[in-house]
Amino acid sequence: MVHLSGGLLLNGILCIIFGLAILAAPDLLAFIVAIFLIVIGLSLLGAWWKVKQTSKQWK
Repeated sequence: MVHLSGGLLLNGILCIIFGLAILAAPDLLAFIVAIFLIVIGLSLLGAWWKVKQTSKQWK
């Protein structure tokens, strides 16, 4: 459970960082890709938080 949680956190943060970096380029396609990456990153961070909360309940 710990490895899954760490992977979700890392991937979520990376998606958000790359999404914010792409937002620096004002092209429409880059904007769409950046929004997509940020949404995926937020979803991964939400999943990480849920896994962390669930693992605390099982201990």
